[in-house]
Amino acid sequence: MKFRLFSMVTVFIMSMVTMSVVFASPSDVTPSALTESIVIEKGANIKVQAVDTVHSRKSKQNDVVLFKVIEDIKVGDITVIPANIEVEGIVTKVKKPGPWDQAGQLEVTFSEIKTKEADSIPVAGVLYKHGKKPNFFVRYSICGVFIKGKDAIINSGTEVTLQVKEDTIIRNIK
Repeated sequence: MKFRLFSMVTVFIMSMVTMSVVFASPSDVTPSALTESIVIEKGANIKVQAVDTVHSRKSKQNDVVLFKVIEDIKVGDITVIPANIEVEGIVTKVKKPGPWDQAGQLEVTFSEIKTKEADSIPVAGVLYKHGKKPNFFVRYSICGVFIKGKDAIINSGTEVTLQVKEDTIIRNIK
């Protein structure tokens, strides 16, 4: 009998707690709770700029290349990604300049950007550079073996636009 009474009281208390949560009015939600998370939409553009100069002669595959965000990225009035935050690109393809004036090639791929709260935003972007096109006469002459191609260079200040891959929720915005 005591067990049955205890179970009925427990069920009654649980139902009262559930009802108070279900029927909470919107005025019970604080404004700070509404600004704790923001959505950065898929396809949003983020401009970044190379911090250092990168050469195809010196680079290796999987090297990290530093870029920085050019301007604040805002959602409404809230800055989600401040300008000058560092972005890492990975060298995914390197071809060193070769004989017969074969140009060097560099490819840098971007996959994410960290917000000021250290959330990760998935992005898509590729920066591809190649040396100058080979000279026709040098390329097909016997002496061409002694002439190296031009280096592919990503100069400091080179800009690239990245796109957000998917809708991303950023939490704990302050």
